[in-house]
Amino acid sequence: MTPDLQDKLIKKYPDQFKNLNWIECDDGWYEILSRLFYIVNNRLIYKKRLNEPLEHFVWSQIKEKFGGLRAYCYGSDDFIRGAIEMAESMSYITCEVTGEKGKVRYKKFDDDGQPIPEWVRTLCDNEATKQGYMV
Repeated sequence: MTPDLQDKLIKKYPDQFKNLNWIECDDGWYEILSRLFYIVNNRLIYKKRLNEPLEHFVWSQIKEKFGGLRAYCYGSDDFIRGAIEMAESMSYITCEVTGEKGKVRYKKFDDDGQPIPEWVRTLCDNEATKQGYMV
């Protein structure tokens, strides 16, 4: 993610980013992450009002892996884990580069014609063509 977009998120939700200084994915997932952090922020406020604060919540890593978003944290609850699963699911239909509708694409195949998992990204048709992924 570009430093400008990353800094925008970190500045908006500083309490969530005590242990994390960077997000390891492209800009196309900015909206997914922005909405996830908004949901988490509201949950943290709600739990605090109930006198059940999630005081130790922090993101530990946010990245792309095998074509999808991965968001790891500490100190969450079932509600936050559900929000993370939703965001991760959305990443598989959203181009990581542009934010447009996308799908999982494979770049390389082994001798048996099977996709090699290390070369998987979620991309729109245009980005897949530009980057040499199967369309």
